[in-house]
Amino acid sequence: MAAGENVFVLFALVVSIPVESAVNQELSQFLGDKEEVLRTLESAVLAGYQRQCETHCSFDRNIYACSSPVLGAESVCSQEYGVSMYTGVGCATCTNRKLGVSQSFIRTPSQEATCTDALNRDICLSQGLDSSFLDNWSSLNGRDNGVKWQFFASHSGMSRMFPGVAQERCYDYDPRLRSWYVSATTGPKDVVIVIDSSDSMAFRPSTSSLTLMELTKEAVTSVLWTLTHLDYVAVVSFATLAQQLTIQDKNTLIQATSDNIQALTQKVKDVEPNGHTNFEAAFRTAFDILQRSEVVSRTAGCNKMVLFMTDGEPTRGEREPEQLTQIISSLNQRDDGGKVASIFTYSVGELADTTITKEIACNEGGVWSEVESVGKASLAEQLSRYYDYYGTLREGQGQVIWTQPYMDAFGAGEVVTAAKAVYNTSSVPQTFLGVVGIDVSTSAIGKITADRQDMSDTLRSRSSTCVDIRVSSRCELEQLRQKVYEQGTIRYENNSAKWCDLSSAQECGLSTSEPCEKQTVQYRDCVNHSTAEVDYVAISCCGRYDQPCPSYSTRISGSWIVLMLLTMSVLIDVFLPL
Repeated sequence: MAAGENVFVLFALVVSIPVESAVNQELSQFLGDKEEVLRTLESAVLAGYQRQCETHCSFDRNIYACSSPVLGAESVCSQEYGVSMYTGVGCATCTNRKLGVSQSFIRTPSQEATCTDALNRDICLSQGLDSSFLDNWSSLNGRDNGVKWQFFASHSGMSRMFPGVAQERCYDYDPRLRSWYVSATTGPKDVVIVIDSSDSMAFRPSTSSLTLMELTKEAVTSVLWTLTHLDYVAVVSFATLAQQLTIQDKNTLIQATSDNIQALTQKVKDVEPNGHTNFEAAFRTAFDILQRSEVVSRTAGCNKMVLFMTDGEPTRGEREPEQLTQIISSLNQRDDGGKVASIFTYSVGELADTTITKEIACNEGGVWSEVESVGKASLAEQLSRYYDYYGTLREGQGQVIWTQPYMDAFGAGEVVTAAKAVYNTSSVPQTFLGVVGIDVSTSAIGKITADRQDMSDTLRSRSSTCVDIRVSSRCELEQLRQKVYEQGTIRYENNSAKWCDLSSAQECGLSTSEPCEKQTVQYRDCVNHSTAEVDYVAISCCGRYDQPCPSYSTRISGSWIVLMLLTMSVLIDVFLPL
Protein backbone atom coordinates (compact mmCIF):
# COMPACT_ATOMS: atom_id res chain seq x y z
CA MET A 1 0.00 0.00 0.00
CA ALA A 2 1.32 3.44 -0.89
CA ALA A 3 1.85 6.18 1.69
CA GLY A 4 -1.04 8.23 0.27
CA GLU A 5 -3.40 5.27 0.67
CA ASN A 6 -2.43 4.96 4.34
CA VAL A 7 -3.38 8.60 4.90
CA PHE A 8 -6.75 8.11 3.16
CA VAL A 9 -7.64 5.03 5.23
CA LEU A 10 -6.72 6.82 8.46
CA PHE A 11 -8.81 9.84 7.45
CA ALA A 12 -11.81 7.59 6.60
CA LEU A 13 -11.62 5.90 10.00
CA VAL A 14 -11.43 9.21 11.85
CA VAL A 15 -14.43 10.62 9.96
CA SER A 16 -16.62 7.50 10.21
CA ILE A 17 -16.51 7.29 14.01
CA PRO A 18 -18.26 10.62 14.75
CA VAL A 19 -20.71 10.08 11.87
CA GLU A 20 -21.74 6.69 13.26
CA SER A 21 -21.98 8.16 16.74
CA ALA A 22 -24.21 10.96 15.48
CA VAL A 23 -26.51 8.44 13.74
CA ASN A 24 -26.80 6.34 16.90
CA GLN A 25 -27.53 9.43 18.95
CA GLU A 26 -30.22 10.60 16.52
CA LEU A 27 -31.82 7.14 16.45
CA SER A 28 -31.73 6.92 20.23
CA GLN A 29 -33.40 10.33 20.52
CA PHE A 30 -36.03 9.34 17.93
CA LEU A 31 -36.94 6.13 19.76
CA GLY A 32 -36.78 7.83 23.15
CA ASP A 33 -39.35 10.41 22.00
CA LYS A 34 -41.71 7.61 21.01
CA GLU A 35 -41.25 5.92 24.38
CA GLU A 36 -42.31 9.17 26.06
CA VAL A 37 -45.52 9.06 24.00
CA LEU A 38 -46.10 5.57 25.40
CA ARG A 39 -45.65 6.81 28.93
CA THR A 40 -48.29 9.49 28.45
CA LEU A 41 -50.71 6.76 27.36
CA GLU A 42 -49.76 4.63 30.36
CA SER A 43 -50.45 7.57 32.71
CA ALA A 44 -53.86 8.13 31.10
CA VAL A 45 -54.79 4.45 31.54
CA LEU A 46 -53.73 4.46 35.18
CA ALA A 47 -55.66 7.66 35.88
CA GLY A 48 -58.85 6.09 34.54
CA TYR A 49 -58.57 2.86 36.49
CA GLN A 50 -57.44 4.44 39.74
CA ARG A 51 -60.50 6.71 39.88
CA GLN A 52 -62.85 3.98 38.72
CA CYS A 53 -65.44 4.58 41.42
CA GLU A 54 -65.74 8.23 40.36
CA THR A 55 -66.19 7.45 36.68
CA HIS A 56 -69.54 7.80 34.97
CA CYS A 57 -69.81 5.46 32.03
CA SER A 58 -71.35 6.97 28.93
CA PHE A 59 -71.46 4.26 26.32
CA ASP A 60 -73.33 6.29 23.74
CA ARG A 61 -70.15 8.22 22.90
CA ASN A 62 -68.16 5.15 21.91
CA ILE A 63 -67.46 4.35 18.27
CA TYR A 64 -67.20 0.66 17.41
CA ALA A 65 -64.95 0.00 14.44
CA CYS A 66 -67.24 -2.52 12.77
CA SER A 67 -70.50 -0.59 13.18
CA SER A 68 -69.45 3.05 13.12
CA PRO A 69 -71.65 5.64 11.41
CA VAL A 70 -70.63 7.50 8.28
CA LEU A 71 -68.03 10.03 9.38
CA GLY A 72 -68.34 13.57 8.14
CA ALA A 73 -66.53 16.52 9.69
CA GLU A 74 -64.93 14.20 12.23
CA SER A 75 -62.84 12.45 9.58
CA VAL A 76 -59.86 13.24 7.38
CA CYS A 77 -58.61 11.67 4.19
CA SER A 78 -55.06 10.42 4.24
CA GLN A 79 -52.54 8.62 2.05
CA GLU A 80 -50.07 8.41 4.94
CA TYR A 81 -51.72 5.40 6.60
CA GLY A 82 -51.43 2.89 3.82
CA VAL A 83 -54.40 1.26 2.16
CA SER A 84 -57.73 0.01 3.41
CA MET A 85 -58.95 -3.29 2.02
CA TYR A 86 -62.38 -4.47 0.99
CA THR A 87 -62.79 -8.23 0.60
CA GLY A 88 -66.44 -8.16 -0.37
CA VAL A 89 -65.35 -8.11 -4.02
CA GLY A 90 -62.44 -10.52 -3.77
CA CYS A 91 -59.91 -7.98 -2.56
CA ALA A 92 -59.67 -4.34 -3.54
CA THR A 93 -57.89 -1.36 -1.99
CA CYS A 94 -58.55 2.34 -1.58
CA THR A 95 -55.55 4.63 -1.11
CA ASN A 96 -57.49 7.70 0.06
CA ARG A 97 -58.17 6.35 3.51
CA LYS A 98 -60.81 7.78 5.83
CA LEU A 99 -59.57 8.28 9.38
CA GLY A 100 -61.63 9.19 12.43
CA VAL A 101 -59.68 11.85 14.33
CA SER A 102 -62.16 13.00 16.98
CA GLN A 103 -61.89 9.89 19.17
CA SER A 104 -60.64 6.32 19.22
CA PHE A 105 -62.45 3.35 17.67
CA ILE A 106 -63.17 0.25 19.76
CA ARG A 107 -62.72 -3.37 18.75
CA THR A 108 -63.92 -6.43 20.65
CA PRO A 109 -62.45 -9.93 20.23
CA SER A 110 -65.67 -11.93 19.90
CA GLN A 111 -69.44 -11.75 20.02
CA GLU A 112 -69.36 -13.60 23.34
CA ALA A 113 -66.98 -11.07 24.90
CA THR A 114 -68.65 -7.88 23.68
CA CYS A 115 -71.26 -7.47 26.40
CA THR A 116 -69.37 -8.96 29.32
CA ASP A 117 -68.99 -6.80 32.42
CA ALA A 118 -65.20 -7.03 32.30
CA LEU A 119 -64.91 -5.77 28.73
CA ASN A 120 -67.41 -2.95 29.18
CA ARG A 121 -65.74 -1.90 32.39
CA ASP A 122 -62.52 -1.56 30.39
CA ILE A 123 -64.33 0.50 27.75
CA CYS A 124 -65.63 2.78 30.48
CA LEU A 125 -62.39 3.23 32.41
CA SER A 126 -60.27 3.81 29.30
CA GLN A 127 -62.44 6.59 27.82
CA GLY A 128 -60.03 9.21 29.14
CA LEU A 129 -57.39 7.98 26.72
CA ASP A 130 -59.00 9.96 23.92
CA SER A 131 -57.66 13.25 25.26
CA SER A 132 -54.12 11.81 25.31
CA PHE A 133 -54.55 10.37 21.82
CA LEU A 134 -55.68 13.76 20.54
CA ASP A 135 -52.90 15.66 22.35
CA ASN A 136 -50.29 13.34 20.85
CA TRP A 137 -51.90 13.63 17.42
CA SER A 138 -51.86 17.43 17.60
CA SER A 139 -48.26 17.63 18.78
CA LEU A 140 -47.00 15.09 16.23
CA ASN A 141 -49.16 16.05 13.26
CA GLY A 142 -47.28 17.73 10.44
CA ARG A 143 -43.91 16.46 11.64
CA ASP A 144 -42.01 13.59 10.08
CA ASN A 145 -42.47 11.58 13.26
CA GLY A 146 -43.37 8.16 11.84
CA VAL A 147 -46.13 7.46 14.38
CA LYS A 148 -49.10 5.67 12.85
CA TRP A 149 -51.48 4.06 15.36
CA GLN A 150 -51.79 4.70 19.09
CA PHE A 151 -53.70 2.05 21.04
CA PHE A 152 -54.60 0.37 24.31
CA ALA A 153 -55.50 -3.32 24.58
CA SER A 154 -57.05 -4.43 27.85
CA HIS A 155 -56.79 -7.73 29.67
CA SER A 156 -60.37 -8.49 28.63
CA GLY A 157 -59.52 -8.18 24.92
CA MET A 158 -61.03 -4.74 24.29
CA SER A 159 -58.85 -2.48 22.15
CA ARG A 160 -58.97 1.27 21.48
CA MET A 161 -57.12 2.57 18.44
CA PHE A 162 -56.45 6.10 17.20
CA PRO A 163 -56.89 7.38 14.58
CA GLY A 164 -60.00 5.32 14.05
CA VAL A 165 -60.42 3.13 10.98
CA ALA A 166 -63.44 1.06 10.04
CA GLN A 167 -63.44 -2.70 10.46
CA GLU A 168 -65.02 -4.68 7.64
CA ARG A 169 -66.05 -7.61 9.83
CA CYS A 170 -66.82 -7.70 13.52
CA TYR A 171 -64.91 -9.85 16.02
CA ASP A 172 -61.88 -10.62 13.87
CA TYR A 173 -59.18 -9.06 16.03
CA ASP A 174 -57.94 -10.23 19.44
CA PRO A 175 -54.96 -8.10 20.51
CA ARG A 176 -53.97 -10.59 23.20
CA LEU A 177 -52.79 -13.00 20.51
CA ARG A 178 -50.41 -10.42 19.04
CA SER A 179 -46.71 -10.71 19.72
CA TRP A 180 -46.36 -7.11 20.93
CA TYR A 181 -48.97 -7.81 23.62
CA VAL A 182 -47.40 -11.08 24.74
CA SER A 183 -43.87 -9.66 24.62
CA ALA A 184 -44.81 -6.57 26.64
CA THR A 185 -46.33 -8.85 29.28
CA THR A 186 -43.66 -11.54 29.48
CA GLY A 187 -40.49 -9.74 28.37
CA PRO A 188 -37.64 -11.66 26.68
CA LYS A 189 -37.98 -15.39 27.32
CA ASP A 190 -36.91 -18.92 26.40
CA VAL A 191 -39.76 -21.20 25.31
CA VAL A 192 -39.71 -24.95 24.65
CA ILE A 193 -42.94 -26.29 23.13
CA VAL A 194 -43.38 -30.05 23.55
CA ILE A 195 -46.04 -31.79 21.43
CA ASP A 196 -47.32 -35.36 21.56
CA SER A 197 -47.03 -37.04 18.15
CA SER A 198 -48.01 -40.56 19.17
CA ASP A 199 -50.54 -42.71 17.29
CA SER A 200 -53.49 -41.52 19.36
CA MET A 201 -53.08 -37.97 18.07
CA ALA A 202 -54.55 -39.18 14.77
CA PHE A 203 -57.94 -39.36 16.50
CA ARG A 204 -60.60 -37.06 15.02
CA PRO A 205 -63.08 -35.79 17.64
CA SER A 206 -66.74 -35.82 16.71
CA THR A 207 -66.85 -32.03 17.20
CA SER A 208 -64.07 -31.28 14.72
CA SER A 209 -63.21 -31.86 11.09
CA LEU A 210 -59.52 -31.99 12.08
CA THR A 211 -57.54 -34.60 14.00
CA LEU A 212 -55.97 -33.81 17.36
CA MET A 213 -52.61 -33.67 15.60
CA GLU A 214 -53.86 -31.16 13.05
CA LEU A 215 -55.49 -29.03 15.74
CA THR A 216 -52.32 -29.10 17.81
CA LYS A 217 -50.13 -28.09 14.88
CA GLU A 218 -52.34 -25.11 14.09
CA ALA A 219 -52.40 -24.04 17.73
CA VAL A 220 -48.60 -24.39 18.07
CA THR A 221 -48.13 -22.34 14.91
CA SER A 222 -50.33 -19.63 16.40
CA VAL A 223 -48.25 -19.60 19.59
CA LEU A 224 -44.98 -19.46 17.66
CA TRP A 225 -46.13 -16.25 16.02
CA THR A 226 -46.69 -14.63 19.43
CA LEU A 227 -42.90 -14.68 19.87
CA THR A 228 -40.55 -11.89 18.81
CA HIS A 229 -36.86 -11.35 18.08
CA LEU A 230 -36.41 -10.85 21.85
CA ASP A 231 -37.24 -14.54 22.47
CA TYR A 232 -35.57 -17.91 21.92
CA VAL A 233 -37.55 -21.03 21.11
CA ALA A 234 -37.40 -24.77 20.42
CA VAL A 235 -40.04 -27.36 19.53
CA VAL A 236 -39.89 -31.01 20.63
CA SER A 237 -42.00 -33.78 19.12
CA PHE A 238 -42.33 -36.96 21.16
CA ALA A 239 -43.80 -40.41 20.74
CA THR A 240 -41.83 -43.59 21.57
CA LEU A 241 -38.75 -41.33 21.52
CA ALA A 242 -38.38 -37.56 21.54
CA GLN A 243 -36.66 -35.34 19.02
CA GLN A 244 -36.10 -31.64 18.55
CA LEU A 245 -37.44 -30.11 15.36
CA THR A 246 -34.21 -28.45 14.29
CA ILE A 247 -33.46 -25.80 11.70
CA GLN A 248 -29.96 -24.89 10.54
CA ASP A 249 -28.79 -28.09 12.32
CA LYS A 250 -28.95 -26.30 15.68
CA ASN A 251 -29.83 -28.51 18.62
CA THR A 252 -30.31 -25.52 20.91
CA LEU A 253 -32.84 -22.74 21.23
CA ILE A 254 -32.98 -20.41 18.23
CA GLN A 255 -33.77 -16.73 18.12
CA ALA A 256 -37.45 -16.18 17.24
CA THR A 257 -36.84 -14.03 14.17
CA SER A 258 -39.39 -13.95 11.36
CA ASP A 259 -37.30 -16.23 9.15
CA ASN A 260 -36.65 -18.74 11.94
CA ILE A 261 -40.31 -18.89 12.96
CA GLN A 262 -41.33 -19.39 9.36
CA ALA A 263 -38.90 -22.32 9.06
CA LEU A 264 -39.98 -23.79 12.39
CA THR A 265 -43.67 -23.66 11.51
CA GLN A 266 -42.89 -25.70 8.41
CA LYS A 267 -41.16 -28.29 10.60
CA VAL A 268 -44.25 -28.43 12.83
CA LYS A 269 -46.46 -28.86 9.78
CA ASP A 270 -44.45 -31.94 8.75
CA VAL A 271 -44.98 -33.81 12.06
CA GLU A 272 -47.11 -36.95 11.69
CA PRO A 273 -48.52 -39.17 14.47
CA ASN A 274 -46.69 -42.46 14.97
CA GLY A 275 -45.61 -44.57 17.94
CA HIS A 276 -46.17 -44.77 21.68
CA THR A 277 -46.11 -42.03 24.36
CA ASN A 278 -42.92 -41.33 26.33
CA PHE A 279 -43.26 -38.39 28.77
CA GLU A 280 -39.85 -39.00 30.30
CA ALA A 281 -38.02 -38.73 26.97
CA ALA A 282 -39.97 -35.56 26.15
CA PHE A 283 -38.99 -33.73 29.34
CA ARG A 284 -35.38 -34.94 29.23
CA THR A 285 -35.07 -33.59 25.69
CA ALA A 286 -36.66 -30.26 26.63
CA PHE A 287 -34.31 -29.65 29.56
CA ASP A 288 -31.29 -30.86 27.58
CA ILE A 289 -32.06 -28.14 25.03
CA LEU A 290 -32.27 -25.49 27.75
CA GLN A 291 -28.97 -26.66 29.25
CA ARG A 292 -27.10 -26.77 25.90
CA SER A 293 -28.41 -23.30 25.05
CA GLU A 294 -27.04 -21.87 28.30
CA VAL A 295 -23.60 -23.30 27.54
CA VAL A 296 -23.38 -21.56 24.15
CA SER A 297 -25.26 -18.41 25.30
CA ARG A 298 -28.07 -18.97 22.83
CA THR A 299 -30.72 -17.72 25.21
CA ALA A 300 -32.69 -14.61 26.12
CA GLY A 301 -31.13 -14.88 29.57
CA CYS A 302 -34.48 -14.30 31.25
CA ASN A 303 -37.47 -16.44 32.23
CA LYS A 304 -37.84 -19.93 30.78
CA MET A 305 -40.97 -21.97 30.18
CA VAL A 306 -41.98 -25.39 28.91
CA LEU A 307 -45.38 -25.83 27.23
CA PHE A 308 -46.25 -29.55 27.25
CA MET A 309 -49.31 -30.94 25.49
CA THR A 310 -50.62 -34.48 25.18
CA ASP A 311 -53.84 -36.39 24.65
CA GLY A 312 -52.94 -39.32 26.85
CA GLU A 313 -50.74 -40.91 29.48
CA PRO A 314 -47.22 -42.38 29.22
CA THR A 315 -46.91 -45.85 27.71
CA ARG A 316 -43.10 -45.89 27.37
CA GLY A 317 -40.27 -44.67 29.61
CA GLU A 318 -41.14 -44.04 33.26
CA ARG A 319 -44.88 -44.50 33.66
CA GLU A 320 -45.39 -44.48 37.41
CA PRO A 321 -46.65 -40.98 38.33
CA GLU A 322 -44.63 -40.51 41.50
CA GLN A 323 -41.36 -41.58 39.89
CA LEU A 324 -42.01 -39.53 36.75
CA THR A 325 -42.75 -36.34 38.69
CA GLN A 326 -39.54 -36.86 40.70
CA ILE A 327 -37.52 -37.17 37.48
CA ILE A 328 -39.06 -33.96 36.10
CA SER A 329 -38.52 -32.16 39.40
CA SER A 330 -34.84 -33.16 39.34
CA LEU A 331 -34.47 -31.93 35.74
CA ASN A 332 -36.11 -28.64 36.67
CA GLN A 333 -33.88 -27.98 39.70
CA ARG A 334 -31.25 -25.24 39.56
CA ASP A 335 -28.09 -25.37 41.64
CA ASP A 336 -29.44 -22.58 43.85
CA GLY A 337 -32.63 -24.54 44.58
CA GLY A 338 -34.87 -22.56 42.24
CA LYS A 339 -36.75 -23.80 39.18
CA VAL A 340 -35.12 -23.84 35.74
CA ALA A 341 -38.44 -23.20 33.99
CA SER A 342 -42.14 -22.67 34.55
CA ILE A 343 -44.08 -25.69 33.31
CA PHE A 344 -47.50 -25.47 31.68
CA THR A 345 -49.26 -28.72 30.79
CA TYR A 346 -52.28 -29.25 28.54
CA SER A 347 -54.53 -32.29 28.29
CA VAL A 348 -55.97 -32.14 24.77
CA GLY A 349 -59.36 -33.65 23.92
CA GLU A 350 -62.28 -34.95 25.93
CA LEU A 351 -60.76 -38.46 26.13
CA ALA A 352 -57.38 -37.30 27.44
CA ASP A 353 -56.09 -38.67 30.73
CA THR A 354 -55.64 -35.74 33.08
CA THR A 355 -54.16 -37.17 36.25
CA ILE A 356 -50.45 -37.16 35.48
CA THR A 357 -50.35 -33.97 33.36
CA LYS A 358 -52.08 -32.11 36.19
CA GLU A 359 -49.73 -33.62 38.78
CA ILE A 360 -46.65 -32.52 36.80
CA ALA A 361 -47.84 -28.90 36.68
CA CYS A 362 -48.92 -28.85 40.32
CA ASN A 363 -45.65 -30.36 41.50
CA GLU A 364 -43.63 -27.74 39.60
CA GLY A 365 -45.73 -24.74 40.62
CA GLY A 366 -47.12 -24.38 37.12
CA VAL A 367 -50.55 -24.38 35.52
CA TRP A 368 -52.47 -27.29 34.00
CA SER A 369 -55.28 -26.84 31.48
CA GLU A 370 -57.83 -29.33 30.26
CA VAL A 371 -58.77 -28.46 26.69
CA GLU A 372 -62.01 -30.39 26.25
CA SER A 373 -63.32 -28.15 23.50
CA VAL A 374 -60.94 -29.21 20.77
CA GLY A 375 -61.72 -26.48 18.26
CA LYS A 376 -58.48 -24.87 17.14
CA ALA A 377 -59.54 -21.49 18.58
CA SER A 378 -59.91 -22.96 22.04
CA LEU A 379 -56.55 -24.75 21.96
CA ALA A 380 -54.76 -21.70 20.54
CA GLU A 381 -56.34 -19.51 23.22
CA GLN A 382 -55.29 -21.85 26.00
CA LEU A 383 -51.71 -22.18 24.76
CA SER A 384 -51.25 -18.46 24.21
CA ARG A 385 -52.39 -17.57 27.69
CA TYR A 386 -49.10 -18.54 29.32
CA TYR A 387 -48.51 -14.80 29.35
CA ASP A 388 -51.26 -14.46 31.97
CA TYR A 389 -49.05 -16.27 34.46
CA TYR A 390 -46.30 -13.70 33.98
CA GLY A 391 -48.74 -10.81 33.79
CA THR A 392 -50.27 -11.79 37.13
CA LEU A 393 -47.03 -12.52 38.98
CA ARG A 394 -44.90 -9.75 37.53
CA GLU A 395 -43.12 -7.49 39.99
CA GLY A 396 -42.94 -3.75 39.26
CA GLN A 397 -44.05 -1.75 36.25
CA GLY A 398 -43.71 -2.90 32.66
CA GLN A 399 -40.77 -1.97 30.45
CA VAL A 400 -40.97 -0.74 26.86
CA ILE A 401 -40.40 -3.42 24.23
CA TRP A 402 -39.86 -2.93 20.49
CA THR A 403 -40.84 -5.53 17.91
CA GLN A 404 -38.94 -6.29 14.76
CA PRO A 405 -40.35 -4.82 11.50
CA TYR A 406 -43.54 -6.38 10.16
CA MET A 407 -46.42 -5.54 7.81
CA ASP A 408 -49.22 -3.82 9.69
CA ALA A 409 -52.48 -5.77 9.77
CA PHE A 410 -54.46 -2.53 9.35
CA GLY A 411 -52.71 -1.59 6.12
CA ALA A 412 -50.22 1.09 7.22
CA GLY A 413 -47.24 -0.66 5.61
CA GLU A 414 -44.11 -1.83 7.39
CA VAL A 415 -43.94 -0.74 11.02
CA VAL A 416 -42.36 -1.55 14.35
CA THR A 417 -44.42 -1.54 17.53
CA ALA A 418 -43.37 -0.06 20.85
CA ALA A 419 -45.47 -1.52 23.66
CA LYS A 420 -45.62 -1.36 27.44
CA ALA A 421 -47.60 -3.43 29.94
CA VAL A 422 -49.62 -1.32 32.38
CA TYR A 423 -50.04 -2.30 36.03
CA ASN A 424 -52.11 -0.71 38.75
CA THR A 425 -49.55 -0.67 41.54
CA SER A 426 -51.95 1.04 43.95
CA SER A 427 -53.64 -2.32 44.52
CA VAL A 428 -52.10 -5.16 46.55
CA PRO A 429 -51.02 -7.25 44.80
CA GLN A 430 -50.67 -5.08 41.72
CA THR A 431 -53.08 -5.83 38.89
CA PHE A 432 -52.40 -6.14 35.18
CA LEU A 433 -54.63 -3.79 33.17
CA GLY A 434 -53.43 -4.24 29.60
CA VAL A 435 -50.86 -2.97 27.11
CA VAL A 436 -50.40 0.47 25.52
CA GLY A 437 -48.65 0.73 22.19
CA ILE A 438 -47.76 2.82 19.18
CA ASP A 439 -46.82 1.77 15.66
CA VAL A 440 -43.92 3.57 14.02
CA SER A 441 -43.21 3.47 10.30
CA THR A 442 -39.87 1.88 9.42
CA SER A 443 -39.53 4.41 6.59
CA ALA A 444 -39.16 7.14 9.23
CA ILE A 445 -36.42 5.14 10.97
CA GLY A 446 -34.82 4.50 7.57
CA LYS A 447 -34.24 8.22 7.16
CA ILE A 448 -31.93 8.04 10.18
CA THR A 449 -30.20 4.76 9.40
CA ALA A 450 -30.49 2.62 6.29
CA ASP A 451 -28.73 -0.28 8.05
CA ARG A 452 -31.50 -2.78 8.88
CA GLN A 453 -29.25 -4.80 11.15
CA ASP A 454 -28.30 -1.68 13.06
CA MET A 455 -31.98 -0.83 13.48
CA SER A 456 -32.79 -4.36 14.69
CA ASP A 457 -29.89 -4.41 17.14
CA THR A 458 -30.88 -1.02 18.55
CA LEU A 459 -34.51 -2.08 19.02
CA ARG A 460 -33.42 -5.28 20.79
CA SER A 461 -31.01 -3.47 23.08
CA ARG A 462 -33.79 -1.13 24.22
CA SER A 463 -36.05 -4.14 24.97
CA SER A 464 -33.70 -6.49 26.78
CA THR A 465 -34.85 -5.99 30.38
CA CYS A 466 -35.99 -9.23 32.01
CA VAL A 467 -39.35 -9.47 33.77
CA ASP A 468 -39.04 -10.08 37.50
CA ILE A 469 -41.49 -12.69 38.77
CA ARG A 470 -42.30 -12.41 42.45
CA VAL A 471 -42.80 -15.43 44.65
CA SER A 472 -46.45 -16.30 44.24
CA SER A 473 -48.78 -17.21 47.04
CA ARG A 474 -50.54 -20.55 46.90
CA CYS A 475 -53.89 -18.83 46.38
CA GLU A 476 -52.64 -16.74 43.46
CA LEU A 477 -51.55 -19.87 41.63
CA GLU A 478 -54.77 -21.68 42.44
CA GLN A 479 -56.82 -18.76 41.10
CA LEU A 480 -54.81 -18.79 37.86
CA ARG A 481 -55.62 -22.48 37.50
CA GLN A 482 -59.33 -21.72 37.69
CA LYS A 483 -59.25 -19.32 34.75
CA VAL A 484 -61.08 -20.36 31.59
CA TYR A 485 -60.25 -18.82 28.19
CA GLU A 486 -62.95 -19.42 25.66
CA GLN A 487 -64.23 -17.57 22.58
CA GLY A 488 -62.44 -14.37 23.53
CA THR A 489 -63.70 -14.29 27.12
CA ILE A 490 -61.93 -14.86 30.42
CA ARG A 491 -63.83 -16.17 33.39
CA TYR A 492 -63.23 -18.04 36.63
CA GLU A 493 -64.84 -21.32 37.49
CA ASN A 494 -64.81 -23.27 40.72
CA ASN A 495 -63.79 -26.60 39.21
CA SER A 496 -62.65 -29.08 41.83
CA ALA A 497 -60.67 -31.00 39.20
CA LYS A 498 -58.43 -27.95 38.64
CA TRP A 499 -57.43 -27.28 42.26
CA CYS A 500 -53.97 -28.66 42.99
CA ASP A 501 -54.91 -28.64 46.68
CA LEU A 502 -58.62 -29.20 47.32
CA SER A 503 -58.41 -27.33 50.62
CA SER A 504 -57.63 -24.23 48.56
CA ALA A 505 -61.17 -24.22 47.19
CA GLN A 506 -62.52 -23.01 50.53
CA GLU A 507 -59.50 -21.08 51.75
CA CYS A 508 -58.62 -19.09 48.63
CA GLY A 509 -61.83 -18.31 46.82
CA LEU A 510 -61.91 -16.83 43.34
CA SER A 511 -60.75 -13.44 42.17
CA THR A 512 -63.50 -10.83 41.93
CA SER A 513 -63.58 -7.11 41.22
CA GLU A 514 -64.32 -4.95 44.22
CA PRO A 515 -67.65 -3.17 43.65
CA CYS A 516 -67.76 0.60 44.01
CA GLU A 517 -70.00 1.90 46.77
CA LYS A 518 -73.32 3.21 45.48
CA GLN A 519 -72.31 2.66 41.87
CA THR A 520 -74.20 0.42 39.53
CA VAL A 521 -73.32 0.21 35.88
CA GLN A 522 -75.82 -1.06 33.37
CA TYR A 523 -74.68 -1.62 29.84
CA ARG A 524 -77.98 -0.82 28.22
CA ASP A 525 -76.27 0.42 25.11
CA CYS A 526 -74.14 -2.68 24.70
CA VAL A 527 -75.26 -4.71 21.72
CA ASN A 528 -73.65 -7.38 19.63
CA HIS A 529 -72.45 -5.19 16.82
CA SER A 530 -73.35 -5.82 13.24
CA THR A 531 -72.25 -4.41 9.90
CA ALA A 532 -75.70 -5.05 8.42
CA GLU A 533 -76.71 -1.38 8.53
CA VAL A 534 -73.27 0.08 7.89
CA ASP A 535 -71.76 0.85 4.51
CA TYR A 536 -68.15 -0.18 5.06
CA VAL A 537 -67.04 1.35 1.77
CA ALA A 538 -68.48 4.75 2.74
CA ILE A 539 -66.88 4.83 6.19
CA SER A 540 -63.46 3.47 5.21
CA CYS A 541 -62.60 5.19 1.93
CA CYS A 542 -62.66 8.76 0.62
CA GLY A 543 -62.59 7.57 -2.98
CA ARG A 544 -63.53 4.14 -4.20
CA TYR A 545 -62.16 0.62 -4.10
CA ASP A 546 -60.71 0.05 -7.56
CA GLN A 547 -57.13 -1.10 -7.01
CA PRO A 548 -56.14 -4.77 -6.55
CA CYS A 549 -54.65 -5.85 -3.26
CA PRO A 550 -50.85 -6.00 -3.15
CA SER A 551 -49.08 -9.18 -2.22
CA TYR A 552 -46.97 -8.95 0.92
CA SER A 553 -44.66 -11.52 2.42
CA THR A 554 -45.48 -11.03 6.04
CA ARG A 555 -46.27 -13.17 9.08
CA ILE A 556 -49.01 -15.34 10.50
CA SER A 557 -50.42 -14.43 13.88
CA GLY A 558 -53.30 -16.05 15.67
CA SER A 559 -55.85 -13.43 14.72
CA TRP A 560 -58.98 -14.44 12.94
CA ILE A 561 -58.70 -11.72 10.29
CA VAL A 562 -55.52 -13.43 9.17
CA LEU A 563 -57.22 -16.79 9.00
CA MET A 564 -60.03 -15.27 6.95
CA LEU A 565 -57.66 -13.65 4.49
CA LEU A 566 -55.63 -16.82 4.14
CA THR A 567 -58.74 -18.86 3.43
CA MET A 568 -59.64 -16.47 0.64
CA SER A 569 -56.08 -16.64 -0.71
CA VAL A 570 -55.92 -12.88 -0.65
CA LEU A 571 -52.96 -10.93 0.76
CA ILE A 572 -50.66 -12.13 3.28
CA ASP A 573 -48.74 -15.26 3.76
CA VAL A 574 -47.85 -14.13 7.22
CA PHE A 575 -48.87 -11.48 9.74
CA LEU A 576 -47.11 -10.16 12.80
CA PRO A 577 -48.96 -8.04 15.32
CA LEU A 578 -51.06 -5.06 14.43
